[in-house]
Amino acid sequence: MMSLLMLWVNKMYSLMSMVSRNIKTYLRDKTAVFFSFLSVIILLGLYMLFLANNLKPTGMDQILTDNQITFMVYSQLIPGLLIINSVSIPLGNLGTMINDFEYRQIDGFLVTPIKRYKVILSYYLSSFIITVFISLLMLSVAFLLMGVATGIYVELPIYFKSFLLIVFYSFISTAIMVFITTFIRSVNAFGAVAGVFGTVVGFGSGIYMPLFILPDFMTKFASMLPFTHMNILLKQTVLPQAFKLIDPAKFSSIENYNETMVSLKEAYGFNSIGVLGLDIPMFIIMILCGVLSLILLALSTHLMNKRIKN
Repeated sequence: MMSLLMLWVNKMYSLMSMVSRNIKTYLRDKTAVFFSFLSVIILLGLYMLFLANNLKPTGMDQILTDNQITFMVYSQLIPGLLIINSVSIPLGNLGTMINDFEYRQIDGFLVTPIKRYKVILSYYLSSFIITVFISLLMLSVAFLLMGVATGIYVELPIYFKSFLLIVFYSFISTAIMVFITTFIRSVNAFGAVAGVFGTVVGFGSGIYMPLFILPDFMTKFASMLPFTHMNILLKQTVLPQAFKLIDPAKFSSIENYNETMVSLKEAYGFNSIGVLGLDIPMFIIMILCGVLSLILLALSTHLMNKRIKN
């Protein structure tokens, strides 16, 4: 029994050593870390320069205080930041894998007793771990700053649900990024992809620009991207607390209140959009995203195995 336990510990030690090595390599590369946050910086720049006033709900000056309006705007903005973050962080960390293959450092691992599957698995695990850690840190800091700035703190049930969603989103995003990275052969090509991919996801998923102002074909295209639904579900988790601040009694009629809420939810990208116009429940879409992630991981493993053999 003891020998089996020691054997398992040795196997896990070699895997975690590879994972630790990949994470440390990523964090030491300040340029890679910077470009991982580039899309988040772009979104913050767009918000401060162009979108801040547009995101503020119109006609609410007599209904909400300035702090309540700010809380609502931040509740709409933060989910998009976290989704972009869950895309750019694993992609940046996977630069280590590109370096290992292009400069054949992978050959050095293969002559050691470390199994091939552990080398492949270490790239995924390191990306997943660093994405979860940074995303949860950003979530906590964002919610804390939002509370300090407005005096309204996110309720604990919302925080914990957001926490779980971020872990699940990190799994989906990392699987997709690993699959995409298997087709990139050089460091230069990887740098080009890493520099623009987060921005493409931001526009294509309705994070940078609300989908309701875009053409119908863009909405249908966005409905095929997992990141769109990830953003919507996180908004459906965070925004209800802000919407509760709107008192129906302050409206001239209940019809006026309902019309305002419908317009606000559309403008904030709160409503589910289904897939290609089909009304598919969000939990089904999330299950499909999870299944897709597992399939992409299996394909990525197969492709990397072939690449190692070559």
